Amino acid sequence: MGMLELIDISKIYGSVNALRNIGLTVDQGEWLAIMGPSGSGKTTLMNIVGCMDKPSQGAVILDGVNISKESAKNLTAIRRDKIGLIFQQFHLISYLTALENVMAAQYYHSMPDEGEALEALARVGLKDRAKHFPSQLSGGEQQRVCIARALINYPMLILADEPTGNLDEANEGIVLEILRKLHQDGSTIIVVTHDPEVAEQAQRTVVLEHGRIARIIRNTSPGPGAGPSL
Repeated sequence: MGMLELIDISKIYGSVNALRNIGLTVDQGEWLAIMGPSGSGKTTLMNIVGCMDKPSQGAVILDGVNISKESAKNLTAIRRDKIGLIFQQFHLISYLTALENVMAAQYYHSMPDEGEALEALARVGLKDRAKHFPSQLSGGEQQRVCIARALINYPMLILADEPTGNLDEANEGIVLEILRKLHQDGSTIIVVTHDPEVAEQAQRTVVLEHGRIARIIRNTSPGPGAGPSL
C-alpha cells in the first residue's frame, strides 16, 4: 500500500464528468507531476487529494485513512495536519509580514513559534526578508514564503499547484531547487504543472485527458526517493 491511493475516483458536476475512474498509487518519498490541457481534471484531482473536495465515487486513502468518507470538519483537520499546499497565486495575507504569514499557519495547527518560522524562511533563503510585507517582495520571494508556510507544520504530503506559473526563469530555477532539496530530504511531492521542464524533475508524470489518465511517463533521470508504483 502506498502513502496515497486513489481507487476508481470519479467526480461529476451536473452533466460533466470531471474525473473518470482514476486509479493511482503514490509512494512515500515520491515526486509526482500531473499534466494535461485545460479542463483535463488536474485541479479537480488536486482539490480531492488536498481534502478540499470529495469524489462522487471511489476512495482516497491517505496514510491508511479513507478521507473520501470523512466529514468536512475532519477534512479540514487532515489538510491542516498532513498536507502542505503551495498555490500559484501565493494567497499571502497582505497586512502580515513574511514571518507572520508563516506563523499564521502554525496558529491554525498548534502554537506559533517565531524561531521555527524563521528557520522555515531560512530554508527557502528568506530569513533576511522576514519583516517585509508581501507588497515589498518579488513574485519569486512571495512564492518562497508560500513554500515556507507549507512546510512549517512538517506535512507528510506537499501539493503544489503551478508553483512556477507566475515566475520568471531565474525564480523558477530557485523554486525548483527548493523542491529538489525537499525531495532529497524525503518529502512526498505532487506538482500540477503545464511546464514539461518542471514535470521532468519528478519521478513520474501523470498526463490527464478528458478526466482520465491518458498515460504515465517514467522520467529517465528522477531525483532520489522511493521508487514509483502504479
